[in-house]
Amino acid sequence: MSNKECVDEKTLSESTVFQPTYSFVHPHEWPRRKKWLYTAVVAYCDCLTFLVSMMLAPGVPQVLQTFRPHGGDEFLGSFCVTVYILGFCVGPLLLGPLTDLYGRTVMLRTCILFFLALTIACALSTSLGMLIAFRFLAGIFGGAPMAIGGAAVADMYLSGERGRPIAWYSYGTMLGPTLGPVLGGIINGTLGWRWIFWIAAILAGICAVGLFFILHETHLPTLVTRSRDYSSGTKVQRLLARYIPKNAMGDNQSILSTLSRAVLLPVRLTFSHPSIAAILLLILIFNGVVNIVLSSLGSVYQKNYHFSRTTAGLSYLGMGFGGLSALATASRISDYLARCLNGQETPKQPEHHIPLIIVTLPVAMTGLLWYGWACKAHVHWFVPIMGLFLFGYAYMSIRLSTQLFLVEAVPNYSASALAAHTVASSIGGAFIPLSAFPMYNSLGYGWGNTLIALLELSLLIIPLALFISTRRTGKHVRIHL
Repeated sequence: MSNKECVDEKTLSESTVFQPTYSFVHPHEWPRRKKWLYTAVVAYCDCLTFLVSMMLAPGVPQVLQTFRPHGGDEFLGSFCVTVYILGFCVGPLLLGPLTDLYGRTVMLRTCILFFLALTIACALSTSLGMLIAFRFLAGIFGGAPMAIGGAAVADMYLSGERGRPIAWYSYGTMLGPTLGPVLGGIINGTLGWRWIFWIAAILAGICAVGLFFILHETHLPTLVTRSRDYSSGTKVQRLLARYIPKNAMGDNQSILSTLSRAVLLPVRLTFSHPSIAAILLLILIFNGVVNIVLSSLGSVYQKNYHFSRTTAGLSYLGMGFGGLSALATASRISDYLARCLNGQETPKQPEHHIPLIIVTLPVAMTGLLWYGWACKAHVHWFVPIMGLFLFGYAYMSIRLSTQLFLVEAVPNYSASALAAHTVASSIGGAFIPLSAFPMYNSLGYGWGNTLIALLELSLLIIPLALFISTRRTGKHVRIHL
């Protein structure tokens, strides 16, 4: 096996005195088929996370009938859904960055086992409080792969080549919220709400098989530290130093120190770098608006168009197909915009993902206005879904662009960057939707969606400011911790 296949070429060229042989191949050099297989495995894992987050939504009335047969506590019924998303604020923040220190596979396998056990516990819950508690814990371990999976995909590709693979990986992100309410409605209508969790546990078991028997480690520093087929440590230490901080390389490092670093990395990224903070603020607010639509859509179609609890989930397909269309085209559009603005030969930089955000935010506003006023006018049920198609397209384009921005901006700590992204989007997704039903009851669907559409339009100031700033200074957004 040649050294060129195994380690970074730049590192090898620094010295001709020591030429070690390593027992692994650099993930960048893996065959394309292997990379796509691993991408499919982590995409399924991510899809499962989002699938379970929304599967319970159509069954909330039945959950309340089980634990609150005399009525009341409707807020807790909605909280059963959003508390799972709240768990995303903890899991990716703590467990995601740990993979930058100890590797991807260990954390992914650990998370899926805990997720499987906690999902079964949800199915066996005997009180509403128990269900909420187990849903929150399941969200912690289910949300961690949102940061780890994207980092694993980034590990396998060079900077500038990650757009298409991460777009395909993100199919799981869009398929989950799309299929979750549909499957949840069918399962709830035929088998009951507890079977939502039993089916989720079966799907988690399939995911565990893929993580244990198919997925291999992708994290280069972990591969280097696991390799024992070298005769001197000089070059190995130089390679490790490029990817792992000195305080993470000691054998006697305390668990508390490691966990503290894992939590502080995303926090440092957020509060020490204005460009990162601005992107995270954008995704926090935007994802909150998305979850306003997702959390209320089934109820809107049951109330306005008299869909049954089994078929109400079909109303999510418009937004889902819009997201899938974005995943198929957004990367190409982003590349085209980057070439137009920066020239054919310019290598892609983090800020080159910003123009797509600028273009698609008005599309999101248009889709929301279309959906809201079509519902207000009680036109044919398919007309609001067409507006949701536009909204779904813009949502996935913006989500993909912000993820790629962070991965490219913080190349050595991609899991930490994606953890910060996940936490920000989860905070918005958990708390902003709590205002959905009071807002719609007060303003109606037309003016209610007009209000949140204007909120989205105001977010344009963030990508415009970043774009103008980078063009004026000529500096790339690159952060090395």
